[in-house]
Amino acid sequence: MSEQVLRGGRAGVARARSAVTAVFFVTGAGLGVWAAYIPLLKAGLALNDAELGLVLLGMGVGAIASMPLAGFLAHRFGPTRITAVAAPIYAVALALPPFAPSQPLLAGCAFLIGLSIGVCDIAMNAHAGAVERAYGRPIMSSIHAFFSIGGLVGGAGAAGLIALGVGAAAGMPLAALLLAGVAGVAAFGLALPEPEAFGEGPAFRLPNAAVVGLGALALCSFICEGAMMEWSAVFLRDAAGAPLAAAASGYAAFSATMTLGRLFGDRILERLGAALTVGISGAIAAFALLVVVVAPNAWIAYGGLALAGLGFANVVPALFSAAGRVPGVAPAAALSMIATVGYAGGLAGPPAIGFVAHAFGLRVAFLILVAAAAIVALGARSALSPPAGPRRG
Repeated sequence: MSEQVLRGGRAGVARARSAVTAVFFVTGAGLGVWAAYIPLLKAGLALNDAELGLVLLGMGVGAIASMPLAGFLAHRFGPTRITAVAAPIYAVALALPPFAPSQPLLAGCAFLIGLSIGVCDIAMNAHAGAVERAYGRPIMSSIHAFFSIGGLVGGAGAAGLIALGVGAAAGMPLAALLLAGVAGVAAFGLALPEPEAFGEGPAFRLPNAAVVGLGALALCSFICEGAMMEWSAVFLRDAAGAPLAAAASGYAAFSATMTLGRLFGDRILERLGAALTVGISGAIAAFALLVVVVAPNAWIAYGGLALAGLGFANVVPALFSAAGRVPGVAPAAALSMIATVGYAGGLAGPPAIGFVAHAFGLRVAFLILVAAAAIVALGARSALSPPAGPRRG
């Protein structure tokens, strides 16, 4: 750690890092639980695919709608306080969906989860940025890795409960209770030993050129990540001819390599800097997705998806970290603008792939993702060069 950390208290900063890492885990685990129980929620209300789609859309709309407000709240009251409040609320909200008696009320529950996760996402990333600045070296990637690990643990744990016959009405409240407990304990360790600098500038403002550049890269990255979640299994099955079991594990491969890349990402970012790391990452992702598009068989496509996970692993952590260093813009305000644009891309990307695939086929549609990754590679230097680039401790 840097001398800044020594002045602020090494143990206190390390405790804050552990606490915010736990919040990232809780957030990812909650989404894993939600995803695992979606089929049971659908069956319980006898929803068709279109009705379920509106439920899922409700969560995305809630998250995007809350992010600008989250930026204001984090700027006004500090990300520590907002994270400490938002994380337990998000966990508790996960208990509500099984008790919704109709599709509109289930969509309302999903909207509430989206609202809470949107606030939590901005606040916890702003807090993680403050912890990173206290450390004086990159730590954002390893913190983000625990979001992915949480998703794997939450999904696997919920799947285990379902296999034991534990339905949504018992399983989701149980998971909510456990995650709320973890979030509550973490809240006591979030505070940094010195007050956080909330940053200069108003909480609401028009984005400057630096924010626009970072937002454009976030948009491209989230478009690709959203498409991987929704379309990787379909691509492997319908375009590459993979067996059903192998196709279903395509996104798992993407997620696993992304998690691995983030665990080692801090060292890479410290050695290469954000601009070069993101540029190389985008190039790897573009190449990997091109391999997927032209793959002559399912196994090569599967390998391309895994390589794409490595490529995208450290893009978003680097962008969110850079948001806290945009000159003249409050860190939470910059982060909320960049995250809102990014998550909008994650929401819009999968439907866009569907429309293009319907007209021209999945392989042509996936060329959109190749282009998006290439934009990340080509735009990294201008978007992440100093003064928005990394500072070394």
